[in-house]
Amino acid sequence: MQHLVNTTRQNLFFEHLSPGVGVGFPVPKDWLPIKTFPLLIIVGMTGVGKSTIIKAMAEEGLNFTLLPNRRALTERLIIAPMLKMEEKVVQPHCRIQRLTYARLYREYFPGGMGHILASLHVNPQEVNSMLVFDSLRGVNEVLYAAKALENAKFIMLTAPNMLRLERLLKRDDPFDQIANQNLEHNRQIFPEALTNFASLGIPEASNYFTPKEEQEILELVNKRVVTDVELRDKLKIFVEESQNYDSVATKQILEAMHTSDRSLIIETTASPQQSAKAIISRIDKSVDIKNNK
Repeated sequence: MQHLVNTTRQNLFFEHLSPGVGVGFPVPKDWLPIKTFPLLIIVGMTGVGKSTIIKAMAEEGLNFTLLPNRRALTERLIIAPMLKMEEKVVQPHCRIQRLTYARLYREYFPGGMGHILASLHVNPQEVNSMLVFDSLRGVNEVLYAAKALENAKFIMLTAPNMLRLERLLKRDDPFDQIANQNLEHNRQIFPEALTNFASLGIPEASNYFTPKEEQEILELVNKRVVTDVELRDKLKIFVEESQNYDSVATKQILEAMHTSDRSLIIETTASPQQSAKAIISRIDKSVDIKNNK
């Protein structure tokens, strides 16, 4: 793991991540630390509607530059150095394994993705609009970013667990894969045997849903809305992410920041357009993008 530490600090050669955005050293002439720019940070777990609302923000006329997202930065700045250390060349397609890498990174840098975000540099000649980042999760990431990025505002998106799981089940994203090599794990479960989440091998999932919700979720297999394997995999992702990042404690941190006008918490049960309008109305219209104030 020592190699990982070396590749995530000054030893990391400067790399262009997207037009006008990069990380590493030496920093190109005239590029500035991201902390000098107006920045909107989206906070939220899988299934709260982050991508949909960011799209709605653009449709509502907000001018912004979208930074490389959490997924891209994780692949390039967390997983890639680890794979290099392990002499592997193929990015893992298992979502659980990716979460494991992110957890290992936080052992060395408790700020996690907040630490990575704060290390970016931006070329003001190429970027002349507010920056938006998708996304931070968990107390450590938010606290680190709040301290390191003085010009940042935080928008936390939340949704009931049932809605989050429903969205996770509906989306067809190759990113939501789990490597299931255990034959016992892959065996078919007959619907009549599905009496609780323990029947799927995920008893801990019951901690996030009421008994009534649990039965409604299991009924999706009976109704052939999803297969037992699809439900099991998505529940595993849901549980693993929830165990990695405490969304309740994160919300409490951001609620405490609300009085400083740095945070806004939105439950995404309304339309994306309504959420986008609420975000835009909160953004300080006096921000001077060109002078980074």
